[in-house]
Amino acid sequence: MIKVGLVGIGGMGKVHFNAYKNIPDAKVVCVADVRCDMAKEKVEDDNIKIYSSMEEMLENEDVDMVDICTPSYMHAQMSIKALEMGVHVLCEKPMSISSKDTSLMKEAAEKSGKFLMIAHVLRFMHPYKYLKSIIDSGELGKVVHIDMRRSSSIPKWSWEDWMRDISKSGGTPIDLSIHDIDFVQYVFGMPKNVSGTYRKLKGNSDCITSHLVYDDFDINISAGWYNCTLPFKDEYFAVFENGHINYVGDGKVFKNGEEVKFATQDTESEKTDINIKAGSGYEDEIRYFTDCIKKNVKPDMVSVESSKQSVELVEKILENSHII
Repeated sequence: MIKVGLVGIGGMGKVHFNAYKNIPDAKVVCVADVRCDMAKEKVEDDNIKIYSSMEEMLENEDVDMVDICTPSYMHAQMSIKALEMGVHVLCEKPMSISSKDTSLMKEAAEKSGKFLMIAHVLRFMHPYKYLKSIIDSGELGKVVHIDMRRSSSIPKWSWEDWMRDISKSGGTPIDLSIHDIDFVQYVFGMPKNVSGTYRKLKGNSDCITSHLVYDDFDINISAGWYNCTLPFKDEYFAVFENGHINYVGDGKVFKNGEEVKFATQDTESEKTDINIKAGSGYEDEIRYFTDCIKKNVKPDMVSVESSKQSVELVEKILENSHII
């Protein structure tokens, strides 16, 4: 049994907490959150001890790993500290809001001998795994063009409003758009050229459009937080030499106009309080990491270097973007 210490049980932390209930070989045995009373209400289990800090938790509990679901600006410091204290680390995306910090995280993981994996959930979600399988197999020929989009109401719900503080969240480029940027980098590697347009937080809207150019195809990626009531939406449209794949959201994917059926549909996932649905990708990424720990196999599906490169790619896009 993999014993887990969950760090942060806000919106995303609760999604992770619930996912462990479906993973027989891993169990949350303790939780750390500065809001102890709120944590007790969310956990609803007197056998799970609540701590006010990760350090206190690790000093008093014997855990195999920590699952860090704290605000993005805390990821680097907490991951490094946990690795130094001798436990494996699963950390929510982004790896950090600075590539400088990702280098320090990589060094800490290598020095500790423990595993560090960033929870890039798109790599585990059915619609995106399917797109990668079509690309890798060459079933529809080579990629010609891909459009990827995601949008949401601006996240006013975050603890102490940290997500609307660009210095803490990085805004839509590093918080929201990194989902698609990471997936593209994971599948195709680093692009030849990048450019973009970033409307940096004005009037409670923040949005970025990025253009990534590869040898013989290009990809447009857009993401936005908007000052209106807007359900979370993610989608893509991929054109190949001999066909197309269209993901319209809510787990629905169409190949050449015909719906693709998956064994487990993300449309059956539970609602959360953070304007997303808790699809099976969250459970699958956690199961993958805990399996790696059990087998003592490095989690190469989401390597530290790959996650580091995704942060570097966001920074490169911003360096080559027109800021409005």
